[in-house]
Amino acid sequence: MKKLFSLTLIAMLLSLASYALTPISGTFTICVGDSTALTDSPSTGGVWTSSNTAIVTIGSSSGAAYGVSTGVATITFTMGTSYVTQAVTVSPVPAPIVGGTTSFCMGTTTTLTDATPGGTWSTYYGLYATVGSASGIVTGLYGGTEYIYYSMPGGCSVFAIVTVDATPTGYITGPVTVCTGSAITLVDSAVPGGTWISDTPSVATITSGGVVTGVSAGTVTISYATTGICGLAYAFHPITVLSTTDPGIITSSSPIAVGTIGYAWETVWTGAWSSSNPSVATIDASTGQINGISVGTATISYSVTGCGGLAVATDTISVVPLDGISGHVNFGSAIYGNVKVWLITYNSSTHILSAVDSVTTYMGGFYPAGSIYYEFRGLGTDSFRVKAALPDSFSTTGFMPTYHGSYFYWHDADVIWHVAGSSDLNKDIAMAVGTLTAGPGFIAGDVTTGANKGTSGGGPSEHMHMCVLNSTTHQLIGQTYTDAAGHYTFNNLPVGETYYVFPDSSGYLTVPYTSVTLTTANPSMTTAGFQQHTLSFTITPVIEGVHNVTTAESTVYAFPNPSNGNLNVSWNAAATESGTITITDISGRELISTEVRLIEGNGVKQFDMSGYADGLYLVHVKSATIDYNSKVQVQH
Repeated sequence: MKKLFSLTLIAMLLSLASYALTPISGTFTICVGDSTALTDSPSTGGVWTSSNTAIVTIGSSSGAAYGVSTGVATITFTMGTSYVTQAVTVSPVPAPIVGGTTSFCMGTTTTLTDATPGGTWSTYYGLYATVGSASGIVTGLYGGTEYIYYSMPGGCSVFAIVTVDATPTGYITGPVTVCTGSAITLVDSAVPGGTWISDTPSVATITSGGVVTGVSAGTVTISYATTGICGLAYAFHPITVLSTTDPGIITSSSPIAVGTIGYAWETVWTGAWSSSNPSVATIDASTGQINGISVGTATISYSVTGCGGLAVATDTISVVPLDGISGHVNFGSAIYGNVKVWLITYNSSTHILSAVDSVTTYMGGFYPAGSIYYEFRGLGTDSFRVKAALPDSFSTTGFMPTYHGSYFYWHDADVIWHVAGSSDLNKDIAMAVGTLTAGPGFIAGDVTTGANKGTSGGGPSEHMHMCVLNSTTHQLIGQTYTDAAGHYTFNNLPVGETYYVFPDSSGYLTVPYTSVTLTTANPSMTTAGFQQHTLSFTITPVIEGVHNVTTAESTVYAFPNPSNGNLNVSWNAAATESGTITITDISGRELISTEVRLIEGNGVKQFDMSGYADGLYLVHVKSATIDYNSKVQVQH
């Protein structure tokens, strides 16, 4: 039985071995005199043979094949009882190239020939010479060395090297204009001893030293002639002779608004800008940047001194009321690239934040380093917020999206109360830079979307922009995005500090997770979660417990502030309890007082203050664990 089993196993192994070889790989068409390396798997242990060594020889162990003569040979790789074969074709090599001359002048020809018929002529570079594909006639184009190939259909070729000679002409440098009665000097880079020539001496003359004198208005071609190995050759240089001064043509971005900027452009580049009425509009002498100062008109001038003396081009600039919002985005350092600015409204009834307009502009060129201008015109009466960001706002530059007034989250972002037809100027945005600092602190949490009633549930909010800042200095510490599970983390935070964490979303009103205190004893906070409420368009923190949260006061907010009459009091309570919300005027006179059940989690109570006069009001929320006070500005 053992013998039978052994014989069966050997037979199986031999059978498997016959299928173990792969096809031969390598180059299967070679030229006479060329070699190629053939391979097969396994790479060792086999034997290579050729069916005709007069055509192809091959190393028995190396697989190196060599073309001996024209024809086809079969190459075999054998290992044990298995073998594979491959035909290798050896193509003929043309005879050496003869005839012609290997050195000839630019613009002339030479003819090359080859005794082997059926081939095609070609060049390697094609920069210095061309060759007829069938004729072998080589034409010199420019001075230099060219390779000329003669190739057979099988791919085998021979080549010859030809040199195209040229008399050096060099190139002429110097001005391209000259005034009548004035002189300029031209220089040629070729060997000295050439001759300067003017093709129209009645327009301009030139001396043997290259000095051109303008005679009359017009154009002239100046040439520099040299004689060398290939005879006479020329370099050329056009000159325009001027008798007048061209002030060019002005185009501008008129009209511009008061407090905004515009630009003027010119078709010539040697003049200076000025304004006839700087009290209406100023203009930068070199860049053409126009600044609207007051309503009216001003004449801007572009003054050029030339062959005809001083010439001036003018244009009228109109400065009109802005009827909108304008300002600058300031980075504090030179930044180059696109900057996007959004104009956003907030509906206090629906809680919907909407980007109603945006502008994208490039920082660089005429703009001062680190500052970019924006404006929005033709706005109706409404409350607005303005937000700016770089497209790569934190991934490479560290600059985070920032609002007017430099507030980092929607809840406290500055509101611009705009009245149609009026001007809201200098609404500047100072961009903040996010920089992680060294430390053992750690804050993490999740953002869940779809939860609409302050309860748990919903799916993960992916790619939500998250920010963390120092609660005392309001310095941005870091920023990141939530992952596919809605999870975010902040590492390397210094301990002994208190932080605010908040999402940044242009479509949702954000309430920050406040007073996260990291200490040496408790350096981490892993439950700073948020719920994205898709019906109320808010993102509010989910208070999991009191760990690292200093007081419940930080979870109550009155917004928007200022209010146009609709006021919301939002809370995020750790437990359900009863409370009182009281609104008084600045003197303490009670206007509204209502009992409210502060349910566990998120909740909001709305108040209609449209019937109250503009001014400051006090909001007080009181419960067993909450004692919250805030000032609210009402402005209709």
